[in-house]
Amino acid sequence: MPMISNQTVTQLPAGIELSAGRLPNGELKGTSGLNPAVGATLETICSQGGIRNILSAAEILKVDSTSTSDNGGVSGAARRVRIKGTGADGLELEEDVVLNGTTQVSTVNAFLHINDFRVQKVGSGGDVNVGTINLYANDGSTILYQILAGENQQQSASWSLPSNKAGYLTSFVTSATGNAQVSVWVQPIPGITPFFQKLTLIVGAGGPAPYQLPNPFQIPAGGIIEFRAKSLTGGEVVVGADFQIIQER
Repeated sequence: MPMISNQTVTQLPAGIELSAGRLPNGELKGTSGLNPAVGATLETICSQGGIRNILSAAEILKVDSTSTSDNGGVSGAARRVRIKGTGADGLELEEDVVLNGTTQVSTVNAFLHINDFRVQKVGSGGDVNVGTINLYANDGSTILYQILAGENQQQSASWSLPSNKAGYLTSFVTSATGNAQVSVWVQPIPGITPFFQKLTLIVGAGGPAPYQLPNPFQIPAGGIIEFRAKSLTGGEVVVGADFQIIQER
């Protein structure tokens, strides 16, 4: 069915136009997360486990690796990482940081929230990061995000909306190695309102379970969405989630 994209009639499906960035009022965002050891209490679906740490104010961040092979030299493995998120003003912000092995490197900019943390450049030492790359708060010990060895990007099923753009959850996929409760949480106004549980489902062992939301729910401008899980097996399970939101331009 024809649709209007940037005032031009096109026969392409709306999803392709959205993915290509050709819709004037919205852009496709989202990410994936994996928690390798979900226990009996709720945890963020992220590689570091537990409920992830969230900053209450923008800070200069610090980055290091557990391997000296991840460094800015041409013979390094992971040489540079890219951080995307929001700054002190709540607006979108990104920065590239050159790694220095196990020595912490500080960002130039102060970040409030992080949405994407990935290896942006590699050297002759390999196509992926050798060690776990950690992104810390300014104290140098509070882990905000991790890139596990060999993965080149974070695994954290969460997203922070910039202060001038709302978002709409449209679809997501979850999977687990055993029965688990997976829930979607939204914090409308970080620092003022708590996280609210918006949707809960039970995921069984096996293949991924995709969900389409015919009536997407809104994440307010400046709000945060996060996927959490807990095991229903009496032991630990691996839980993954991937989601897409339409973010206003």
